[in-house]
Amino acid sequence: MTGWWQHSPFVLIPGASAAALLAGALLPPLGLWIVLQRVVFLGVTLAQVAAAGVALGLLLHLPALPLGLLLCAVAVAIFTGGFRGGVGTGGDRALGAAFCVASALALLFISRPPADLDQVDHVLHGNLIFATTADVRLMAIALLGGLAVSVVFLQRILFCAFDGETAAALGLRVQGWLLLLFGVLAVVLTLSMRTAGALLTFALLVLPPLAALQLQRGLRATFLLASALGLVGALAGLMVAVSADLHLESSIVVTCFLLVPLARAWMASPPLALLLAAALGGAAPLLAPEHVATPGAGHEHGAAAEVTHFDVHLSAHRLDPPTRVEVSWKLDVHRTDAAPLPPELWLVLTADGSTSSQPLTRDGAAIGPGESFLDGQFEVDLPAGVQRLEGQLWTGPPDAGDGLPVDSATVIGCELP
Repeated sequence: MTGWWQHSPFVLIPGASAAALLAGALLPPLGLWIVLQRVVFLGVTLAQVAAAGVALGLLLHLPALPLGLLLCAVAVAIFTGGFRGGVGTGGDRALGAAFCVASALALLFISRPPADLDQVDHVLHGNLIFATTADVRLMAIALLGGLAVSVVFLQRILFCAFDGETAAALGLRVQGWLLLLFGVLAVVLTLSMRTAGALLTFALLVLPPLAALQLQRGLRATFLLASALGLVGALAGLMVAVSADLHLESSIVVTCFLLVPLARAWMASPPLALLLAAALGGAAPLLAPEHVATPGAGHEHGAAAEVTHFDVHLSAHRLDPPTRVEVSWKLDVHRTDAAPLPPELWLVLTADGSTSSQPLTRDGAAIGPGESFLDGQFEVDLPAGVQRLEGQLWTGPPDAGDGLPVDSATVIGCELP
């Protein structure tokens, strides 16, 4: 059990795991609204509008998140203004046009060199690996707040969304309630994409509700089922991605999609659905990519890059004084038992132009023949105002003259809260 836990996503990528499970549990109940109204395109359109706003903010060196929220608010006001009497097919044309323009603008903004191009790429394509505690906390506030609004005003929103003419005849302000619903979705989408990316956010908004609807339960039960299925999909995707060394967000999206046919199979025959789920789980490791021989530096120094791959995950927090930082690292070694290892592994940290070197192993003594996972921590002084740590893995200290970067190594940096 201890060995499994050390290699689980909850230990290797705790921030990403928390963000994925949170989004998996709380996004689907909100997404059920747009699925039931058959305006699924609204979700992806708002996602792209928010992404374009964030990209524009980074390009112009303006507050990116507020700008994304502002553009979403404008889009929601336009859409709800055209959805008289409820959301119908008449809004599809506006949604399609907005999606095309927002997607094109986001790509145009990326083509210009903003100060932090990596952040734009993470917003558009998603990178849960970089999720920090602050990101998870902000996303939790948005998701829980949005869910609370939909629960408190459930009856009014249902009435206005699905029978707008009758609701208007009874004195309810239909456009006002729709504006509240879509405004909540806009805020949730913008803040979720900041951590999970547009693709994963939209997938969790749509796929688990589609699977829950296949089970043909009542409305309240379907809301709960959508949440439960989203949580299951996120958890299964995390486990598959870590065990098979696959792309994290894509694994969760595919897993959530597979919930739809599995739900239909469950309605036909529960044992058949369980059998299919077990078969899919057993086939997941077959998708693991092979580590291809990579020529590069370090051959004569014993790095053996062609047979060994290293993954290093960093996390950090500030001490007192704030320039003192405690850095925690986790080293995952992918190799065969017979694969040679470099005699030393050094982590070279970079932060705002400054560098710092720390040994992870020395003389190969810290990595035994059967070991594949190591961790540790150290303290380091960094310049004031540093927000992010990056790094490289070397076969020795950079200033010793015989150390070289390890080509087959991936160092995943972290934000400093």
